[in-house]
Amino acid sequence: MTAERLLLRLGFTETEARVYTELLRKGTATAGELARATRHSRTQVYEILEKLQHRGLVETHPARPLRFRALDPVVALPAFTSHKKRELEVVERALLRLLPEVWNTGSAEDAGVFIGRGVEKVYVKVLEMLEQAEERVYTFMGWVSGEESRGLLEAFQRLRERGVELHLAVHQNPHFRDGAGREMLLRFGEHASRFCIIPPHAIPLPPLKILYIDARDVCIAFGDFLETGTLRDAISVHYHRIPAVCAVAKRIAAPYFREIYARFGEGADDNRG
Repeated sequence: MTAERLLLRLGFTETEARVYTELLRKGTATAGELARATRHSRTQVYEILEKLQHRGLVETHPARPLRFRALDPVVALPAFTSHKKRELEVVERALLRLLPEVWNTGSAEDAGVFIGRGVEKVYVKVLEMLEQAEERVYTFMGWVSGEESRGLLEAFQRLRERGVELHLAVHQNPHFRDGAGREMLLRFGEHASRFCIIPPHAIPLPPLKILYIDARDVCIAFGDFLETGTLRDAISVHYHRIPAVCAVAKRIAAPYFREIYARFGEGADDNRG
């Protein structure tokens, strides 16, 4: 992935990313030089340079014409992203106060099956379902990334605080390059009523996540791995209050987890070796 594409993920526009990277290449430059190199108007380049100065990425040399210099990106970019993060946290807190007031929570009752696409979408769906659990959760996790492990740990902790019974089995997927470490997985067990880690090469398991919550909701998520071990995509299917699906899950969940615990040992201490 190019530097310009990565800057887009930080919130830069395509034009901003192009002007900024061109300035980095040149060291110092006038707006006219950057305009010719990027094929944008001088007025547009001036506007972008002013924005980059406000972000702490660029400084001005008072020559005639004005010359611009990019500050050391090893220092400037972390400072920029830190400031951006604080801004986003402020916006997030405001939205969390406002959006629940307009959310139509009853709409889920109108449909029984929901499909989600994308790794982040699956992760958010899992968190949403865990937050809504009231009595009992059965969950098998065939992949857990290092990035999502922190959010899951907090969700499991809240389950315990609410008195929700958590039956958890986690597979150390040998094909997942970005998987959470064993130490983090063991911390999951601190919040589970019953828990085990399935060793990497114990049995061939597909990259699945399965949640069965309060005998009313079933969610199955499928992961799609690249040959490099990176999770490329994921899709989830959520069955909400569908009697036939819940009846099948009810008959299967408890025996299935009993078999897993019997086979691989229950509890964090039993899974350290």
